[in-house]
Amino acid sequence: MTERVLTAWVRSCQEIGTRPSRRLRRQGFIPAVVYGKSVPNGNLPIKLDASEVRKVLGPTIPELKIPVRLRVHMGDDVLEFDTVLQEVQWDPMRLDYRHLDFFVPAIAEEKAQPEELAPAA
Repeated sequence: MTERVLTAWVRSCQEIGTRPSRRLRRQGFIPAVVYGKSVPNGNLPIKLDASEVRKVLGPTIPELKIPVRLRVHMGDDVLEFDTVLQEVQWDPMRLDYRHLDFFVPAIAEEKAQPEELAPAA
């Protein structure tokens, strides 16, 4: 199985909302969001190149819970997230992606060792 890798850019405050999302779609981007405990502030609005998404995920509605690695550009920094595709909003008339949600699963933490029992007094 090949690894699915997508490049994303953080959306600015002016690119959040209904009208700005329409503008992004006209420019060839798909609005999306990444969320989870390891994401800064809990969630991160991003935009993806629509042609790259179609190449990686396919031209039809993909299965949910498939693993996707996201490389998010934040200015000069690049953050990488191992995510799963949580939700797909799809336009049935245009057969196109409207919005994607990616979830960063919590890393399995090692179980804490039980404390030693104190001797009975």
